[in-house]
Amino acid sequence: MESLTKTNIDNQNRSLQIDLTDRVYKALASFAGRIAKLLSEPTVQADPNLTGSLDDLLGAVYALILAKHGDFADRTNRPIEIAAIRKRAEQIEKGEVRIDGKWMAGLHFNSALFRAGAVYHRILKIAVGRPATEDHVPQLRREATKLYRQWRKAAWSSQHMDAVHAQVNVLKHSPRGVHDLRTVRYQDAVAGVSELLDLIEAWNTRTS
Repeated sequence: MESLTKTNIDNQNRSLQIDLTDRVYKALASFAGRIAKLLSEPTVQADPNLTGSLDDLLGAVYALILAKHGDFADRTNRPIEIAAIRKRAEQIEKGEVRIDGKWMAGLHFNSALFRAGAVYHRILKIAVGRPATEDHVPQLRREATKLYRQWRKAAWSSQHMDAVHAQVNVLKHSPRGVHDLRTVRYQDAVAGVSELLDLIEAWNTRTS
């Protein structure tokens, strides 16, 4: 757990003050600022699909903050520790629910992945103008990439969100989940949120 010189908990308001001189915390805080700015835009406020997606994307930012605060460590080279899971289960059986530690940090990270992965598909649908489509991510991504270039006269990168989306599909559909190892690192998730915001901001200014 990080020392209180970097993060402080306001017990009266039950809030966590993060250290904005920390590079990662600063980036996550900037994402929240971008979300707040988008939510003040009339075009965004008029689109319940987008406001709902931004709500969940802010949840992903929250989860990434809590994962870092819990001293999350990338697990790309080792399997799940069964003994640690069993210990947590036994603690809960006794009514003891820990709210810190590596396992909780991993829980927050997985929450961020699920939220970002779900929002990715939804944002792609919004970007291409077909929020009710049943098209899958690859097709929508191709269309959104072309539109982004038209809107911004620049290329849109989605490589980190593609990695997050692939990891989420493993979590959702593979019986083993990420038992063996994770393929997505913390920084991939952070960069993926930035990629999503780039696309949303481009969509918001597409007619300006």
